[in-house]
Formats: sequence, C-alpha cells, structure tokens
Amino acid sequence: MRLALLLTFVLSACAGVGPTHDRKAFFQRVDLPRWQRLGIDPTFLDQALATTTTMSDFYKDAWVDRWLQVGKRHEARALECQAQGDAPCAGQAALEATRYYVVAHYPNPKTPLKKDAFDGSLRTAALAMRHGALGFVPLEFDAPMGKLHVLRSKPVSDGVKRPTLIVSGGLDGYKEELALLLEGSLESAGVADGVVLVLADMPGTGQNPRPLSTKGQEEYAAIIDRLAAEPDVDSARIGFMGLSFGGYWAVRLTQVEPRIKAAVNFGGPMTKAFTLGNFGRLPDAFVQAALAVMGQSGLLGMAAVSDSLAQAVKADLSKATKPLLTVNGTDDSVIPLEDTLFPATAGGPRSFFLVPGDDHCAMGNLELVLKVAKRWLDEQLAAP
Repeated sequence: MRLALLLTFVLSACAGVGPTHDRKAFFQRVDLPRWQRLGIDPTFLDQALATTTTMSDFYKDAWVDRWLQVGKRHEARALECQAQGDAPCAGQAALEATRYYVVAHYPNPKTPLKKDAFDGSLRTAALAMRHGALGFVPLEFDAPMGKLHVLRSKPVSDGVKRPTLIVSGGLDGYKEELALLLEGSLESAGVADGVVLVLADMPGTGQNPRPLSTKGQEEYAAIIDRLAAEPDVDSARIGFMGLSFGGYWAVRLTQVEPRIKAAVNFGGPMTKAFTLGNFGRLPDAFVQAALAVMGQSGLLGMAAVSDSLAQAVKADLSKATKPLLTVNGTDDSVIPLEDTLFPATAGGPRSFFLVPGDDHCAMGNLELVLKVAKRWLDEQLAAP
C-alpha cells in the first residue's frame, strides 16, 4: 500500500519525462540534470551540447578543451584571490573551476586532456574546501589495498557521536562531483548537523587505487575501519547510499558488511545489466568507462568481471537482511527493470520508490528522491 501511494504521488512530478529516441537521449535525460545541478552556466552548457551528436563526442579533445579552458580560467582567478588574501573569492572561484573540470573529465579520465581535467578537479575542490566554499574536509589514510581518499562533512567537536552515511557514485560520478551535487540537498535538509556525511569513490574510479572487482567490498570495509576512529562517528549507526553502479554496493554491503545498518540503492546494476547484451545497447562512452573502471582492454575481460559481480550478489541475496531502499525511474535506459526489482526476490526488509517515466537513478526528479532517501535513512539510523 505504501509503495502504491508513493508511485501515485510522483506521477505529477514526471509529466513530459517520457522516453525519447533522440541520439542524445541518455545524456539529455540523465547527465544534463546532473550538470545543471552542478551550477554550470546555462548558456555555456547549451552552446557546448549543440556541438555534440552522441556521447562519444565527450572523448573528443575539442569537447574536453572547451570545458578545461573555463576551469583553468576560474582556477587562475582562485589563485589570484588567494594571493591577495581574499579567502571567500578564492573559495568561490575554486568551486566554479571544479564544476567545469568535473564535466571535462566525464565519463572517465582516460585521455591526456581528461586526466588534466581530473587532476584539476582534485586541486580546485581541495582549494574550495580549504577556503570554506565547500562544506567537506579531506580524509586520507593507508589501507591494505593502498592509500584511500574520502571527503567527510566538517567535524563537530561537541562530544556527540552521530550516525554516518557513506555515499558512493558509479562509473562516472566521483566524490568531488558528489560534494557539489549533495551539499545543496542532504546538507540543507539537516545532514550536516545530524549525520556525518562521507563521500567515497567506487572501486576503480577517481582516487580509489584498485580496479573494480568482487573484492571492492574491502575498500568500503577499510573506510568503515577508519571512520570508527573519528570522535563524532557512531559505529553502530552507519548507512550507505550508492548511486548508479554504487547502488550495486548498496545491495552487496548489506550482504557482507555487518556494520552497515541500512542502505539506499539508486539504480544499481545487479544481474541482467551485466550481460553483454545489455552493454551492447548502451552508448559507447558508457562501455569505455566500464572497461577503464574494471581495468580491462576488451569485452571478454569486462564480461568476466561483470559475471563475477552478478554471481556474487545473486548467490548472497538471502543474506541481505538489513533494511534496503531501492530508488529508480521506471524507464531506466541503463539498468533493466528486472535489476531494479531484483532485491525484492530475497532478503529483507525491502522498500521501493520508483518514479514513473523517469530514467536512470530518477535524475529528472533528483531533489524529490534525495528527500525520500534522507527521510528513510533518518528513520533507519535513528538512535535506538
């Protein structure tokens, strides 16, 4: 009954979102809302997109350099302000630079120019945090798989231990972008005051040192180990939220990581999404990102890693006894509906919030679904 009410409630919010057969369909329905939310200048964004016909254009040097040059201009301004001792100006200019660098290295930094943009996003996000324009601080530490880097909300030194939410993106959503996307949603809804927010790169992405594999849970376990030493973290109330491919780990961690109390899966691949048939219908840029994240050079290697991930989550589904909320659009062009509903086949308890007509991760209704996820997590991570 609750699910039916939720579906009815969001129908009116999705008017006009229906399927499109345009060659730009995926990034118009999924990536465009992300970039708009990043705060990219609308005129610049329209002009840039007018030069593209498919997602493959995002790998062309002309596309990357367009964004890279704007990022460099804002970064130069940030350094100028810093030299003049104007911290607010430096922070805001660095924040602007980060926005453009993030789009420049999308969907992954596999070309020299994209690597330049990725490095720029790390520099300028750090500068924005240092000057107070971005409400996170870096947390770096050694782990068995190498040095790990996460961002966490600013510590509160009042002696209170708080619930903690680890958020992980997917193949193309790194922690610096998450900081930009979520600061205006989860934090404005009270997370900064009541919850320690931790942003982590998925295995194989960003600054995570190992290619994606079934061992990826070990990175998250190492992050939880480190968070246990934070004075404001309540180790008994740790939640996880995964967006896109990160949603896979939301389900997987409820199977294998006993310290996760509850998790939210935003459009995660489970079994059918990992088949070559599904990969074959996706934009080439998406496939190239998957190859890079898995550390593979060809489809056979990617298929082997994909199959191992699918088999692992399928074999242990009955062990997923922690509360799980799955959020997605019903017209996901990346993840088959069968995968979205997959968690309902075993384990529990399970909740679903599906937005009719919306696409991958319900990005067309991001504000709405983030509020739903936050409200659900508040209930699950509340003090006993």
